[in-house]
Amino acid sequence: MPSTLQHPAESARKPQAVSGDRVSVVIPAYNAADCVGHAIRSALGQTRPPLEIIVVDDGSTDRTASVVESFGPPVRLERKPNGGPASARNWGANLARGEWLAWLDADDWWAPTKLEKQMSLATSPEIGLIHTLANSSRPGVPRELTFDQLWRGNWIINSSALIRKSVFQTVGGCFEERSLIGAEDYNLWLRIAADGWRILNYPEVLTHYHRGDGLSSNTERVFAAELENLARIGALCGLSEDKIGEKRIRIYDRTGKSAFHERKGRLARDAFSRALRASPSMSRAVRLIAAQTPASLADARRKLLQGPQKARSKDMESAAEQSIFGPPATEGIEFGSGAPYLMVVVDAEEEFDWSVVPSSSISVKAMRHQDRAQRIFERYGIVPTYAVDFAVAAQADGYGPLRDYLGDGKCEIGAQLHPWINPPVEEDLTERNSFPGNLPAALEFEKLRVLTAMIEDNLGCRPILYRAGRYGVGSNTASMLDRLGYRVDCSVVPFHDFQSKGGPDFRRACNTPYWFGPGNRLLEIPVTVGMTGQFARFGRGLHSLIDRPAGRALHLPGVMARLALLDRIRLTPEGVSLTEAKRMTRALLHRDGHRIFVLSYHSPSLEPGNTPYVRTRDDLGHFVDWIEAYLEFFFGELGGMSATPSLIFTEAAFASHPSRQLSQSQGFAIPQPVG
Repeated sequence: MPSTLQHPAESARKPQAVSGDRVSVVIPAYNAADCVGHAIRSALGQTRPPLEIIVVDDGSTDRTASVVESFGPPVRLERKPNGGPASARNWGANLARGEWLAWLDADDWWAPTKLEKQMSLATSPEIGLIHTLANSSRPGVPRELTFDQLWRGNWIINSSALIRKSVFQTVGGCFEERSLIGAEDYNLWLRIAADGWRILNYPEVLTHYHRGDGLSSNTERVFAAELENLARIGALCGLSEDKIGEKRIRIYDRTGKSAFHERKGRLARDAFSRALRASPSMSRAVRLIAAQTPASLADARRKLLQGPQKARSKDMESAAEQSIFGPPATEGIEFGSGAPYLMVVVDAEEEFDWSVVPSSSISVKAMRHQDRAQRIFERYGIVPTYAVDFAVAAQADGYGPLRDYLGDGKCEIGAQLHPWINPPVEEDLTERNSFPGNLPAALEFEKLRVLTAMIEDNLGCRPILYRAGRYGVGSNTASMLDRLGYRVDCSVVPFHDFQSKGGPDFRRACNTPYWFGPGNRLLEIPVTVGMTGQFARFGRGLHSLIDRPAGRALHLPGVMARLALLDRIRLTPEGVSLTEAKRMTRALLHRDGHRIFVLSYHSPSLEPGNTPYVRTRDDLGHFVDWIEAYLEFFFGELGGMSATPSLIFTEAAFASHPSRQLSQSQGFAIPQPVG
């Protein structure tokens, strides 16, 4: 039976006016402490902000509630006993004040323009549901769905759905029976279509769906739910037995194939047997026979067949591999117009004398002072990424403060490789070998593997962002990152040349994000560096000329900067004045259309005496004030938005390939290789 949609406290509530286009986001959450913060931030980051974000804690036993409560308005927490996702959505819908209900599962997230683009289609009162494409959408989704099209298959990803609240109430809301869990969303779409409401699709990938290990990915559970849904909708709509039977056979066939692929032999045999009895054919008989094959033999056959295919894929990846140093400077990803994004990356590392590299220091006492900047970030809605090196990842004084931030959803964790302290230390400890990209490929890989494992052990998360120590990426770094599951690199420093110290030459590196590596699966987000001054439009070539040994001997870079002719400015509070940082940011944004900005600094700078930039307590005060003033400028004057590596990765995938289907790895979208 349909839910009555009655909340225990609803009778005590006074009716509230609902304006024409306001959106209430409803997020059901059960033991979602590790992911719900990301979902909430994607809703808060919408270019058309929602009226409210209602997170329904469906009887969680972890820290879900405390993570949600850390956000404050317009996010609000509602608690209820565990009843399943349909029950949680009904609960949230009853409390919603908006005219539209936007579903968002706790482990999914949205592109920033999702609600704005969906609401642009809300032009008629006959429209009851608007959905978007997702990273897992089937190809060829119709612009408008009829009941018959939906009956043939579910085209709608749950977290992409925007439903008119009056329509949701008219059709009876979500059915809450546990026998429908896994198909309850599809059941709702079919009832909306059967009731005559228009269902539109915004044809752009604006939703990220994460297929986890819960009920939605349990083939046997979903099989039972689909058959239950079939019987209910068939009876509700008075469909013919032929129409119901045809769809039932499709469910048998699809479930049998999925179960066989997953080596669930009993379920595969059951589904194939039902399909054969309902509609006998030679192909169904062959499938049933194949389902009798022991799993070990089926796996051996699969490996045999996949061998040549894997070899071809490897050849294609080698041919498509692009250097981490990037394409020509004019070929970065075009993000289009809109608010600029700010991503903060903190090099979380030990305190050491930068003039003596490599160093033997492993002290990480400065990590306990990170709250001086962290509190500022939280006030401005910034979720910084701490690029953790081995000294920080291996010592409680280092990772302890970060675990507190991470547990509250207030930071993300990346990796930074300082090879001279990162085991195994088998290389000669020279300055050249302090750039990890100069190491033998096997040794560079093993060091990062050890670092990644240490981060997972002590911080409980898998990093997706990498920054090479001393920005020392090399020719093997891309394949190494891809093998270990990283998806974002932040090691490239445009307009800089480290060759005199044995490092890389980034003078011709692209200044905007770009794809690189095997199959172009990795995203480079370069350190933000800009040119200002009267000769800025000639900046790349001219600076390469004056920044050579002869030019440096004549102090030409400094002279050109003092004369306001050409100045190279990096976005950091370390050695860059606030005035310079603002000038460079305005130039990149307004002159060049640059939209992705990366603010960086080193963790030891938050304790006096560790870096050349913060020697005294007065220096520290100026340093912290710089951060706050820059954030006020970026979010106030420029109207900017905060970003994380995974958000920029997803936005880049959308900007580069708006019609390409995306796959999943490490919990977020990855573009498929071209070809």
